[in-house]
Amino acid sequence: MDKQAGDPDIQKIFIFVLGFAIGVAMTLVPFIEVTWDSPRHDSYSLALTGVDGLVQPASSGGAPSLSPEFNLTLYAENTRLIAEKCFSHGRVAVSYGGVAVGEGRVPGFCAGARSTAEVGAAARGVGVRLPDGQRRRLEAELRWGAAEFDVEAKLFRDRDDETQSPVLLWCKAAWPQLPPQPPRCKAFTDFVIDFGV
Repeated sequence: MDKQAGDPDIQKIFIFVLGFAIGVAMTLVPFIEVTWDSPRHDSYSLALTGVDGLVQPASSGGAPSLSPEFNLTLYAENTRLIAEKCFSHGRVAVSYGGVAVGEGRVPGFCAGARSTAEVGAAARGVGVRLPDGQRRRLEAELRWGAAEFDVEAKLFRDRDDETQSPVLLWCKAAWPQLPPQPPRCKAFTDFVIDFGV
């Protein structure tokens, strides 16, 4: 008889513990979702705000070398409710038609919870030589106001450990005509490179 009387109490305790666990999980899952370190909670965009040294007069000794300078503004929007997003530093590279034309550093910055941060960066190239056809195409696109560059940025969270889940950005940037809003970048992080068969 005592055993039968104890069973409903055990069931009540089990149901209470199970309900409590489900309630905690339902509370924590949205919290983890909002604060988890993933680029899907952030959005990045980039604007090319200044370019110098892309066009030089042709010399008799072949294609001229270029020493371009690119001024960039990176925008980071943090959509987390309570966690800020910080980077200690970064690197940026600019290319045109697959040829690297400039590289530089991104200073550290933080975007607070549910806010946007912007940071300026510069990329420079020295002695860049574009193939003749590519150089002529770039000059024509600059005259038409439609030159498009690929910009890759790698943002690091820890100044001393550059292997700890960097955020990789791939962006398009136009010059000299700026779009009304900077185009969004594709962001990647926590990736695994698998060379398996």
